[in-house]
Amino acid sequence: MNQKYKRIEIENKILDLCNTPKSSKELSKLLEINFNTLRSKYIYPLLKKNEVERYQGKYKTVKKKIINK
Repeated sequence: MNQKYKRIEIENKILDLCNTPKSSKELSKLLEINFNTLRSKYIYPLLKKNEVERYQGKYKTVKKKIINK
């Protein structure tokens, strides 16, 4: 498995776990990834893409709004 697919897989796991708000320390324990690596390589890029948001010091998945035209 190459690095790109591994990254996508980890991002998807983060999004699934963040359906209920989780701190970055909780996520690092659940995913067994270093706390700083998790934040710099996964959490911050997801924040920039507006896929997760901070909520009371924890991260949660942003619910996508469906617009009917």
